Amino acid sequence: MKGTISVLVLAALATVCVVDAWGEVGHQIVAQIASDLLTGSTNNVVQEYEGDSGVNLPGMAPLPDAYDHTPQGRWSAPMHYCNLPRDATSFQMAYCPNFCVVEAIQNYTSILSKTTNPQPCNFDQQDGIEPCALEFLVHFVGDVHQPLHVGYGDDEGGNTVKVYWYSQQVNLHEVWDVKIIQKWDYNYQDAAQQLESIMSSNPSLVQMYVSDMNPIDWANESFGFVLSTVYNFTDFYNPRDEPHLSDDYYNRNLPVVQDRLIAAGVRLAQLLNTTLVDLTKEQIAKLLQSYISRASFINAKHKTHPAKKQLDLAPVGRVKMT
Repeated sequence: MKGTISVLVLAALATVCVVDAWGEVGHQIVAQIASDLLTGSTNNVVQEYEGDSGVNLPGMAPLPDAYDHTPQGRWSAPMHYCNLPRDATSFQMAYCPNFCVVEAIQNYTSILSKTTNPQPCNFDQQDGIEPCALEFLVHFVGDVHQPLHVGYGDDEGGNTVKVYWYSQQVNLHEVWDVKIIQKWDYNYQDAAQQLESIMSSNPSLVQMYVSDMNPIDWANESFGFVLSTVYNFTDFYNPRDEPHLSDDYYNRNLPVVQDRLIAAGVRLAQLLNTTLVDLTKEQIAKLLQSYISRASFINAKHKTHPAKKQLDLAPVGRVKMT
């Protein structure tokens, strides 16, 4: 079923070429939401991949970016994004002729579903050790929900678009990767709790995301925000100057960022719960209500404050989808 992002969804919350979607904190927020929604059986399998490393799901989520920045990992760069032409009106698989982020999600989901004897991952990505399938999948689900990772190729997903974020000169991609999130909340655990509060107050939001588990649709959602709001600069000083983005841009797009983080976290949980463990149709049907009730329990346990109203696996990367 294809889900749609509507104005009502954003109201309830108040959507390239570089590979740091969401930055470290954003990826950790997505993974924390997903981790909080895992079933006990799924969590047991995840712990087999973690081994005795001490690296949990939020800890592993940013690591494929570290790998991508090593000489050994440069081959993996195209899996983090998809470039679209300037005249595109929606995401189509025709824009993914090689191994883009959508195919990467499909590939690593397939690999994990066929792995019967999970082995601990090696998390030394800065040393050029290839991430395991679980690391890649956790990361890429986050990537595809960052709008500028399904962006225009001619500006490298906003990387060549220079802007001022308040008084700091950055590029547009960095604004969406880290700047909006940093201004909202630096702490990924606190941010995840705020988003879980939104989830528990808006069960239809969770239901909508779980109802659409097609990565093609996720990419299309992200590109929809590229078309509608990412390049909508209204608060700059002179048309000949670089755009100066400040409160207007932040207040308008924070709910979009929160929306995409929730969508990624919920969908990642559903993907892991249905991929790592063999579930019956009846068990899958019960997951939706458990997500809502579990988010409410987590919020009560941590006494979180209301959300702000601004809202083995050998080298696996080259394995093709089956």
